[in-house]
Amino acid sequence: METKNENVYVPAFYANRSIFITGGTGFLGKALIEKLLRSCPDVREIFVLIRPKKGLSVNDRLNKILSNKLFDLLRSRQPSAFDKIVPVTGYVAKENLGLLPSDREMLIDRVSIIFHVAASVRFDEGLKDAIFNNTRSTRDICILASEMKNLVVLLHVSSTYTQTDKLVVDEVLYPSKFDWKKAIEVAERVDEHVLRILTTKYLENMPNTYTFTKRLAEQVISDYSESLPCAIIRPSIVISTTYDPMPGWIDNFNGPVGMLIGGGKGILRVLWSDPNINSDYVPVDVTIKAMILIAWKRGIR
Repeated sequence: METKNENVYVPAFYANRSIFITGGTGFLGKALIEKLLRSCPDVREIFVLIRPKKGLSVNDRLNKILSNKLFDLLRSRQPSAFDKIVPVTGYVAKENLGLLPSDREMLIDRVSIIFHVAASVRFDEGLKDAIFNNTRSTRDICILASEMKNLVVLLHVSSTYTQTDKLVVDEVLYPSKFDWKKAIEVAERVDEHVLRILTTKYLENMPNTYTFTKRLAEQVISDYSESLPCAIIRPSIVISTTYDPMPGWIDNFNGPVGMLIGGGKGILRVLWSDPNINSDYVPVDVTIKAMILIAWKRGIR
């Protein structure tokens, strides 16, 4: 049976709302900011968590991001939309997201939608840093969300590959024998060198620290979903756009795109692979639309 809330048009749902995005400087984050501003033009403001890096201030990094060709269409049609982006100094790998008390209070008072996109996607990341970036940050986002006065949805971006031990991955939260609380405690207390020695035993059948810590992050969301309006999206390998806002846009050489470019340039001539394995790719514009729709669907419940 259709409810009144299900008739809420997607841009109308986002209208006059304040949004908080982690990972806004990354591939998915950039595309999410652009799509929200262009397709949901009445959004009130978008807070983007950014850390100073390589001698660049938070504002410098934001300006560099917005100069990307991804934003050309938005710049030509809605140049004033950029005024709605508010950089917030912080870093997900730090406890409590590295937020200043004043910024934390601002987010608590004004934000009603969270997109937790930030993650370390390095497969060879040390276990300590991977836990801080992917698992503890998710816990800290949930703690922040639990203090927000107007929160309607928290969308967590996970990965299909958190469940590499399953032939078929259903849209359910699978129980885990790993305790995310203990994992965070171990990462905070145990020396990094010792953790590196123990990593293989700790991961067991998980292929790398990325998939392991992202699986733990899903358990964090599962536990907090008892009191918070949470949703999870599990995209597979995210590649370049199909057409929105332009065909073929991407800002990195990771995954299959790097292989295609290497092959096209004649640098990569041989690839070690299993012909029986299906490669599962999803365009970034499709992923972003799904994220926006999932947050809308969860938010109107």
